[in-house]
Amino acid sequence: MQFQPFLLACALLSFASAQASAGSDCNSRQNGQQIEKGPYRLAFQTEPSNITVGKFFDLAISVCTTDRSPLPDGLKIDAIMPMHGHGMNYRPSVKRSAPGKFQATGLMMHMAGSWVLRFDVRQGDKATRLQTKITLK
Repeated sequence: MQFQPFLLACALLSFASAQASAGSDCNSRQNGQQIEKGPYRLAFQTEPSNITVGKFFDLAISVCTTDRSPLPDGLKIDAIMPMHGHGMNYRPSVKRSAPGKFQATGLMMHMAGSWVLRFDVRQGDKATRLQTKITLK
């Protein structure tokens, strides 16, 4: 009985460590790209590092929570050009690689101008949209 508090403390420390490592990339800026909304902080890095008009690119994404909310179980990505009223010509593929980590492939912004990159972070049946502006020349 004396060891139960010790075991509980070890379990809590292990859980906290797993949560921190699952989203530790969110605390550092990757290519300066970080977005925060609601309980989520999202950091992403493009590959290649510079997006070029008409060229495919990929995203490495880390999603953390700013409170004790669970990490998301899904992510959807899209990009639109609000001034033109359209989006990308291709639908990207998003795969979860680890808790709070996602890899998106097959993105292409086919025109120069102002784009809005949208991330729909999903937890169960609830989605939170985080977005950022990107201007291509």
